[in-house]
Amino acid sequence: MKNRSYKSQSNNQNSFMPEYMGMNGCIATHSNLSAQSAFMIINNDGGNAFDAAAGAMLVEALVNPQMFGLGGESIMILKPHNKDVIVLNGNTKSPKNFNFINLLMQGYREVPDSGVHSSGVPGVFSSIIKLLKFHGKLNFREISKYAYEYAKNGFPIHPGLIYQERSGLKDLEKRIKSEFINTKNLYLPNGKIPQPYSIQKNKKFADFLDFINNYERNLNLKKSDVFDKLHDCFYKGDVANTIIKHSKEKNGFLEKSDFENFSSYFEKPVSKKFGNHTIYKTDTWGQGVTSLMIMAMAQSKNIHSLDSEKNIHQFIEILKLVFADREMYFSGNPKNKVKTLDLIKNSYLNNRLKLIKDKASDILIPGDPLNNKSILPISNELKPWGAGTVHIDIIDKEGNAISCTPSGGWLKANDVIKDLGFPLNNRLMTFYMSKPEHINFALPEAQPRTTLSPTLCLNNKDKEILVCGTMGGDAQDQWQSQFLMNYIFNKQSLTDSLNMPRISSEHFPAYFHPHDGNNKQVLLEERLKDFIKPLKKRGHRAISTTDWSEGFLLCARKKDKIFDAYADIRSYKSQIFQAQALAW
Repeated sequence: MKNRSYKSQSNNQNSFMPEYMGMNGCIATHSNLSAQSAFMIINNDGGNAFDAAAGAMLVEALVNPQMFGLGGESIMILKPHNKDVIVLNGNTKSPKNFNFINLLMQGYREVPDSGVHSSGVPGVFSSIIKLLKFHGKLNFREISKYAYEYAKNGFPIHPGLIYQERSGLKDLEKRIKSEFINTKNLYLPNGKIPQPYSIQKNKKFADFLDFINNYERNLNLKKSDVFDKLHDCFYKGDVANTIIKHSKEKNGFLEKSDFENFSSYFEKPVSKKFGNHTIYKTDTWGQGVTSLMIMAMAQSKNIHSLDSEKNIHQFIEILKLVFADREMYFSGNPKNKVKTLDLIKNSYLNNRLKLIKDKASDILIPGDPLNNKSILPISNELKPWGAGTVHIDIIDKEGNAISCTPSGGWLKANDVIKDLGFPLNNRLMTFYMSKPEHINFALPEAQPRTTLSPTLCLNNKDKEILVCGTMGGDAQDQWQSQFLMNYIFNKQSLTDSLNMPRISSEHFPAYFHPHDGNNKQVLLEERLKDFIKPLKKRGHRAISTTDWSEGFLLCARKKDKIFDAYADIRSYKSQIFQAQALAW
């Protein structure tokens, strides 16, 4: 069995990481450098949680390029103090020339998983600017200075950049040397993979930030107008032209109008109440609604924790039903006739639960939420996911909270753009070419569906706000729902809820190219190995995987006057991810 982006090692010992607590704020990110930068933005520079998140994003893009870059996407859920929860959609958008015919003429039968033909307009910078404009306190120069210093003067390379499976420099070495010449010049000096903890600089990334900073410095306008000009500087100016030139040199689809017409935007979240807790997620252009469906069905089945063979079996079958609906109905297509609220109705979900039998299902059975019933099975074209993505959780003293999941634009997606120091995204690979009838068929000027899934949870009774998320592609909401079940249903502590062993189902078509999966396969951490044989008797392809491997969650919480944060012990066990939690 392949590793899941962690260093394979036998580890049967119990583990514990401290829950960091304080009275003034908390942070959790996938890099110690981004966490510390966010801390400085709040405590030294006078910024708030949203300024800190923007600055942390820039640092993450620099130090974790195997998981995220500025050419990618950023999805956020935020709650400004004394205001409603909102979503900031920084997903990419396909070019106007992205369509079945043009892809076919380029020799594709499916949208590729890398290269410029899989690239939409970068959404990250737009989302940063929108966040700062409407909810930040600082200017771009102030929040970008930490990323700028690391890019200019260097940062220590951590093992993840080199050894992360399928995404790090070691696994990408052959491809980088043969196809990605700009990436080679930046990350493989003298043609050799750098050593862990050697110093990595990115002069072009620094130059890009310096260009934006100088542009801002010369503007004598009110705050909102300044940020509008910064947005135009990227999407209507030299930056866009540089990206378009890079794409055109490789016969890509991106045009000037694609950038001119692009903007991230705010929208309402989707929410569902569980006892005193209300969980907020993105709409079905993301996969966050799956968490709400999973938890509602688990609650109906009285599954509070994966502590028995029966509970695990039923939970696996719930995952199959939910992800069948994901495949059928989740899309960024505005013509989607199925309403999200219909998918999370208890009556619909309880009806779906009737399909669960004592034996493992080997087919995908989506439901019909419009008529409150299940429909005929669809073909089950069921490789493991390739992990990427970073996550950021921050709550400040004022009570501003943000859960942010940036991703894409990683090293395996595209060659680095020479004059910018980062590659384009490959998110368009989630579209289908071979299924014209599919809700996520390749369309121009459309949002691809995405796995990115930040979470925000409110408990007004206990004066509690909690933000969490993880990397992990198709598994993000599987892991988050297990954490939230333990925390909300089983009333475990934050630490215990995050440390509980987890499972991951692969019984569904993946969002990522080539959209296949593993029929009836489920991965169980080693601490659950005693359930392997009973589950196999039920028909599951149950596999015991390395302990502390399924999920790399981050969490930050404010409960009354106490702030606390936690970085999943799995991050430290992996020796790949350098997650960091802070509270003060």
